[in-house]
Amino acid sequence: MTEMHRCLAANLKALRQRWGFSQAELAERAEVSVSYMGEIETAEKWPAAEILERLSSALHVKPFQLFLEPSDALSFQAWLERHDQIAELGEKLFGYFENRKR
Repeated sequence: MTEMHRCLAANLKALRQRWGFSQAELAERAEVSVSYMGEIETAEKWPAAEILERLSSALHVKPFQLFLEPSDALSFQAWLERHDQIAELGEKLFGYFENRKR
């Protein structure tokens, strides 16, 4: 098993569990069979780029995150979520001050 296979398999499992998905749920969301999902997650099969895109979309991550070291992938995802929350708060504040000018 290559390092990329190991990272992909570990990240798929960790991110799937983080979202509370079973293998069957993730397989359905990514439009792959449950058995194929299991083979990808155990690094027995290497998915095509299209499948990687569908998996990353189902897991709400960027495709490259599937190949980070597993601890880095989860840290990066947490950072992205905080970034989105801060951006949303900034937009609300901007809207509030824009409305006060009127």
